[in-house]
Amino acid sequence: MARDVLPPENIYGHTKRLRWILDRVSPGATLIELGCGTGYMISRPLIRLGYDAYGVDLDRKSVEYGQGVLRDEGLDPGRLQAVDIRYLDVEADAVVASEILEHVPDEHIEALFDSIRKRLKPDGQLLVTVPNGRGWFELESFLWFKAKIGELLRRLRVVWFIMGVKRHVLGVETDYPHPSTLADSPHVRFFTFGSVQRLLRQQGFEVTSITGSVLFAGPFSNLLFTGITPAMKLDAALGGWFPRIAAGYYVGCRLAR
Repeated sequence: MARDVLPPENIYGHTKRLRWILDRVSPGATLIELGCGTGYMISRPLIRLGYDAYGVDLDRKSVEYGQGVLRDEGLDPGRLQAVDIRYLDVEADAVVASEILEHVPDEHIEALFDSIRKRLKPDGQLLVTVPNGRGWFELESFLWFKAKIGELLRRLRVVWFIMGVKRHVLGVETDYPHPSTLADSPHVRFFTFGSVQRLLRQQGFEVTSITGSVLFAGPFSNLLFTGITPAMKLDAALGGWFPRIAAGYYVGCRLAR
């Protein structure tokens, strides 16, 4: 993988996720990223790696931002579209639904999966990633945002101090140059290792593989450990070794025969 296709790895395992996707698709395959946001994390690197990739999202501001990023890099901004996936006239080898299903309420889930099935080739794959709804990521997010500890740390300039130490002493950055989305969409589903597989089977898919992402992830972990390579490698390894308690799950599946 070209070094400049994706920014350096972070504590969330974004590069690990991309490599997991690439390991499951053939070179030049046609892919659709469902809920692509700005497309920066998945659609953009897939396009740059030569895949026939498209991203769709209902948040127009995120898509327009991402189109600007693609345009600045000499790529086709039309690869990102602010449309419902059912209106995208593409037959895909794989649909990538990364960090999307946890945002979809019950009343929309059937229609979403119906649209996914219609966009897939008969032998196509659905590649899903979701957070562990009872895992470390949700705990850190609650403490940082809901309990407002993150706001307190910012006011006390603790965040500024830690980021300064990492930048000037260790030479690492915590943030990517572009956001993954501009939308603010809460989690309405909280998956476990078993429940995400049950949902996929109920929607007519056969689960072919499942593994963990990373063990620890969230705003605290990101502040402390992103950019520290040994910590990130260990975290990613632990997620794979103990998938049931990982911060998230990677699930590969195909249409059931």
